[in-house]
Formats: sequence, C-alpha cells, structure tokens
Amino acid sequence: MNERSLVVACRGDREYFPENTIPAFESAISKGADGIELDVHYTTDKELIVHHFFNLGHTDNGKGVVCEQTLAELKSLDSGSWFGKQYYGVKKPTLSEVLEHCQGRIRFEIDMKDSSLEFLQRVIREVDKFDLVNDVELTTAHYPLLVQARKINPQIRTGTFFYEPHEWMPVRIAQKHIIDWAELLKINVVHLNIVLMDSDFIDKLHRRGFIVYGSNLDTEEQIQKGLELGLDSFSTAKIELAIRLQNEYMARVS
Repeated sequence: MNERSLVVACRGDREYFPENTIPAFESAISKGADGIELDVHYTTDKELIVHHFFNLGHTDNGKGVVCEQTLAELKSLDSGSWFGKQYYGVKKPTLSEVLEHCQGRIRFEIDMKDSSLEFLQRVIREVDKFDLVNDVELTTAHYPLLVQARKINPQIRTGTFFYEPHEWMPVRIAQKHIIDWAELLKINVVHLNIVLMDSDFIDKLHRRGFIVYGSNLDTEEQIQKGLELGLDSFSTAKIELAIRLQNEYMARVS
C-alpha cells in the first residue's frame, strides 16, 4: 500500500478561523490534520510571537513592523475580529503557548522570520523544552540559519521553499539548482511549488534521501496532483478538502 501524504494546515485552519491563532490550530487538530505550519518573529524584548506578515494591520488592529514591537504591545492587539466579529479579542500566541497547547497531538512546521543566531537559539530552546525535536521541522528563507540549526542540534529537521522559477529559466535547470542547494544546505525537506513537481524529479529527490513537500496546494487539481506524485506531505488552506481527497486516494490505491 502507498504511504499516505501528510496534510499540513498552513497557519492552522485559516479557512474558518483567524490564522496563526490557537483556535485555528485547535480546529486543524480536530479535523485530522497531520501538522500545522506557523510563522515566528522576534520581538524587541526577545520573545517569540506567532504571526505571518512582517508588518501589522492585515490580521489585527496594529500598525508598524512586528519585530519593532514588544510582546506586551503585540499581545494587546485584537487578532481575531478582522476575520469575524465572534473572534473579537483573540490574541497572537507565543511559540511556547502553541507548543504547550498542541504538543503530542500534531506535528509542527515552524517558519522562522527573523535572521539572527540568537533568535534561532531561542526557537530551538523552546523545541527542546517541550521535547519536540522529532515532531518539528524548522523552515526559513534565511538560509544561513538552516546550517546553524544543524550545528546546534543535528537531530532537528530543516527545510526551505523553492518557488516557481522566472520565465527565462527552464524548469529542469531550476530543479538542478534545487538539488544542489538542498545538498549544500544539508536540509532534510524540500518544499516545492506546484510548477516544479513531476514524477521524475520527485523520484530523484527521494533517491537522494530528501523528504518532498508540496507548498500551498489549495485546489482540488493541485491536491490530486500532489497525491498522485507521491508527496510525503503538503501544506494547504483547505483542510477538509485535502483530507477528503487524501482518504479517497488511499481507498483507491489500497
């Protein structure tokens, strides 16, 4: 029987709840997601806050840039009513609050938004505090952090994102670069845009020992393609659709 592709809820169940909040993560768990993806920033007073964008004002009533605020200032914001009046007063959680609330029930993909070594060390200390090294993947666009993470804890799983190539770059060249970068960075997980996915490339990545992850598969067509190509996991904003298609696919191939 084929292995099941794991479903990762991007920023929690953000289709029905305000993203990157405890209610969104709790709903993802209750609906059967295998993992949650969350974004973490560093505050001016060296705390770890969960929020997606670098700026405030899109998913809260704040202004300015996240990393230029204290934890108290960020905690004072309403991060729920932008999504619906019934979520008025929902607060941004800290990384510690999310790990403590969800530990033992789901896997975590932590997208690190800050670029400093001190920030990385704090994130890994939180993971270690809850003994979650086997349930966590660290991702970031700040590539040096991926190398440093493996030095701090060789057991921690790391990965990064590879996006749709520019129109002047053939996909086959982008795929070659991905393998080269992944091996240089010594990451475990390769996150692929849908354009980069084909069976030969995914087989090649698997043969080289990489975990292959589909990024932001939100339509039925995208999810079906990911399942048929044998992705190890994929992120989505459509948890219910993804789990239904996952179950239907597994029933067909069992």
